[in-house]
Amino acid sequence: MGIKAVFFDLDDTLYSSFQACDAYAYERMAAWVEEHTGASGAEFARQFKWYRKKLARQQPGMPPTHDRVLFAQGALERMGLNAVQYARALHRVYWDAVLSKMELRPGVPALLEELRRAGVKTTVCTDMLADIQMEKLEYLGLADRIDYLVSSEEAGMDKPGSPIFWLALQKCGCLAGEAVMVGDNFRHDVQGATDVGIAGVWLNWTHLPRPDDDRPYTEVHTFEQAAAHIRTLL
Repeated sequence: MGIKAVFFDLDDTLYSSFQACDAYAYERMAAWVEEHTGASGAEFARQFKWYRKKLARQQPGMPPTHDRVLFAQGALERMGLNAVQYARALHRVYWDAVLSKMELRPGVPALLEELRRAGVKTTVCTDMLADIQMEKLEYLGLADRIDYLVSSEEAGMDKPGSPIFWLALQKCGCLAGEAVMVGDNFRHDVQGATDVGIAGVWLNWTHLPRPDDDRPYTEVHTFEQAAAHIRTLL
């Protein structure tokens, strides 16, 4: 019997490149700060990054470390600006910039349609807050092609923690051995999935060196290669 579910990471897996999207978002926020407050946009960007790292150190692996409202709040407060007045607007500036730069990977819609026809459930398993990840899926035209979303916000812990994978299995109604996880981050996606018995497919699109890890997994370099592998499992 073939697999019953395929889990996909979202950022840098179904679209790319988040790093480029993130860099552009910093540019747009800096310009917005200068236009609306008269303060230094470069200084805001620096403080935003500083607070982002600070929050990650304080709450490692926890969903709030992805909240751009919190990053903006911390940055604005450190600059003596009114965070209540500006933080939510900057959150929107950031994500509008990210959305505008996302590029859906070739082959994604076709594979999702094929999996649906085959009766295979699909779930996006992603670190981040649920609202923005749903918005990304809508923007990419994938909202009606995915059966479920499991965010680290819902699971209460980032990958590679096991709650996000167990919750995805529960939603799809299948066992670990009946699912496969596709993602670009080896530690978060492959190690996290295989730790609970889910087969891992590493989308190593940046051609990183193979990790010193003896667990079984499949390495691919393009989404089309990942799709071809998944088809052999149906």
